[in-house]
Amino acid sequence: MAVGDVAVLEFTTQSDADTGVEVTRLTDDRGDSIFPYFTQPVFAPERDLLLVSSNRTGQWQLYGLNLTERKLVQLTDEPDGVSHHGATILPTRGEAAYFAGGSLKRVSLNGGRAEELYRVPDGFRPSILAPTSDGSRVCFAYSEALALSTETGKIYSTMKERLFRRPACVVMRVSVTDGSAEALWGEREWISHVNVSPVDPNVVVFCHEGPWHLVQRLWVVRADTHEVWPLLQQRPRLDRSGHEYFTVGGRLVTQWSTCVVPGSSHWVHYNALVNPDGTGLEMYRYDVAAPSHIQTNSREDLFVGDACHHEAGFREGRQFMCLVRHEGDRAVVKPLCRHDTSWVTQHSHPHPVFSPDDEHVVFNSDRGGRSNIYRAPAAW
Repeated sequence: MAVGDVAVLEFTTQSDADTGVEVTRLTDDRGDSIFPYFTQPVFAPERDLLLVSSNRTGQWQLYGLNLTERKLVQLTDEPDGVSHHGATILPTRGEAAYFAGGSLKRVSLNGGRAEELYRVPDGFRPSILAPTSDGSRVCFAYSEALALSTETGKIYSTMKERLFRRPACVVMRVSVTDGSAEALWGEREWISHVNVSPVDPNVVVFCHEGPWHLVQRLWVVRADTHEVWPLLQQRPRLDRSGHEYFTVGGRLVTQWSTCVVPGSSHWVHYNALVNPDGTGLEMYRYDVAAPSHIQTNSREDLFVGDACHHEAGFREGRQFMCLVRHEGDRAVVKPLCRHDTSWVTQHSHPHPVFSPDDEHVVFNSDRGGRSNIYRAPAAW
């Protein structure tokens, strides 16, 4: 396939054996197909289009999946592929942005020639892209590329070593119209995920990466003043936080856990919602364990997660999607359907998101051997 090539897909639907919910596979099992990381925009609602990364041609490339016409259109043809989790829809612009190696590019969702906007300095690696709500700029971090000794091939095997090496990192913001770049913050701490407030483009949340209980995860930088402050102060080795993202209304959500004694295996899990200035904190406790990743609908009254521990002793919890509602101070969980993914790679993680109309949830799974994209109704 090449840029502009079209594959017509046949959506296949099966009734979930445990819950009866109708689950539809949207992609065709040709290579691995996923949508990019769940904290960033992956839908272009005005086009009924989902941004897809797929290695169906041998390299990861970007595609636009028109959900009405059931057509997959190739958007990129990068010789060495694209960052399969790092791409994002640029809201209101009819474009996507992505990294190919150290090159930041934009491309029309109609296909066509990609335009380079910026290059990461030699010796550094970029992270996931986060656009402003009007799609005019993208934020990301780049971190020092390190030679590491603890790589085993298993996911996260180098995480502690990279944390303790304290790589030089910078949070950047780049204009997608003229490629002008500005540095917002930098330090010798491992910075990875970056999120931009949908209601104030100058509010940028970044995270210190590493095992969650060993870092002060959440930080805010104001792009217009370079003020920086920690958000939700953590007690070392007793609190952990991660998988942070902004709601449509501009609140930050994070999965929070706490324990009593360092090294304990007994953690109490919460959904935490907070304003970027630290006010308005709300905590909702899970009775058992939390999902691995969560995302909320636009009304903030229903969550989806990719593990379902709805009762103590439920041994298959990591193989189920769940819906979550907040009732009082509790996070109440209900099984939605099975995903049965392997969890072995990043692209096998379900990373669920809501459709723009909040009617469906979309998730990834490699339950058939290849990673594919699935859809299920978001009905409690």
